[in-house]
Amino acid sequence: MTLFFAFLALGGMALVVLAPVTCLALPNSTMARDIRSYGLIGGFVAAAVAMLGSLYLSEVVGFEPCRFCWYQRYFMYPAAVVLGIAVFAKRPKLGWVGVGLAAIGFPISIYHRLEQARGSSIGSSCDVDNPCWARYVNELGWITIPTMAAVAFALVCTLVPLSLRASSRPQE
Repeated sequence: MTLFFAFLALGGMALVVLAPVTCLALPNSTMARDIRSYGLIGGFVAAAVAMLGSLYLSEVVGFEPCRFCWYQRYFMYPAAVVLGIAVFAKRPKLGWVGVGLAAIGFPISIYHRLEQARGSSIGSSCDVDNPCWARYVNELGWITIPTMAAVAFALVCTLVPLSLRASSRPQE
């Protein structure tokens, strides 16, 4: 299952790069229109999959979340809920709240990933019995849980604004 999550992260990384490039370089293309039309839904799906994936890894597989994992959850879970409300209650402007939560969670994920790359805690915030630098998942030699979380946060921060900016423009 973790390999499946890793491949989702790889696809997410490609989308984080290709979505804005497509919308800027080919603004009238079908792909750009689809990105703008479904970006809010895409951000919700990314946050919901990350939330459900983290619950699966902790509650089903039994990985104990470290402190930085919890910090990331503090921003991902409400982002998933808020984006879900934005999509299903047709309140797209709530998407900006999800973007704000993801914008805070993203650097936490990056910092956590840096601790893993270093192989030790940079600061004193981690538990000795459950260190933040430990890697429960290391797919393809570099995709870890905080890497996957960072991709989900980046997807929210990329797709949702593309969608919301497009929906706030006056119709031609």
